[in-house]
Amino acid sequence: MLPGIINRINNIPFNYDLYISTVSQEKKEIIETYLKDLDVNKYEVKTYENKGTDVYPFIRQMRTKYKKYKYICHLHTKKSMHKKLLGLNWSIYLYNNLIGDKNIIKDILYDFERYDKLGFIFPEAYYDIIKGIKIFEDSNLSLHDIKYNYINYILKRIFHKNKVVGDKLVFPLGNMFWAKTKAIYQIFNVRLKYPEELGQTNGTIMHAIERIWLYLVQLNGYHYKTTLKYY
Repeated sequence: MLPGIINRINNIPFNYDLYISTVSQEKKEIIETYLKDLDVNKYEVKTYENKGTDVYPFIRQMRTKYKKYKYICHLHTKKSMHKKLLGLNWSIYLYNNLIGDKNIIKDILYDFERYDKLGFIFPEAYYDIIKGIKIFEDSNLSLHDIKYNYINYILKRIFHKNKVVGDKLVFPLGNMFWAKTKAIYQIFNVRLKYPEELGQTNGTIMHAIERIWLYLVQLNGYHYKTTLKYY
């Protein structure tokens, strides 16, 4: 997947730094061979334990770096091994909406610069995913409760008081987005325990973090918008 991802990353029309995480030294070396000709200010490839899906390495890697940046774009491979074709189409949709071409990226950064309190931009939920997610969560109330417990636990850890969430969740389905760092910065400072990667598809602390972004955004005084591009 890396060549296709790099082709889209090359659409970024501004100076930027690239941080990549992987799970082994072998993969790190392979990745670095693809980055030699990348038009980037600087890049870093680090290895982490294979746990917490895309969430743990993202938070761990950016923990000591996020303060340097006004904006963060979070991307990952989104392979969805349990539904490979759907996962591939979903990832293409997410990438197209976030870094599909230079104009898309310019529009996102322009909106951030124009609207001081706009803190988070992400794609509308992919149409082939929405129905399946609702059926799955409605039929797995225990997983539903686990996620809400995790969300409340994390918010309490961050704000040191109860920030109870409601029953309606809006979130970046697929966990890819652009954000103003000031709108989400607390998540990089809270220490959490993440499970090993065992192909979990729901009900974990990682899925709770996927659903926590907009609470952070709003509790920090910002708002969000979505994008919708199919091509």
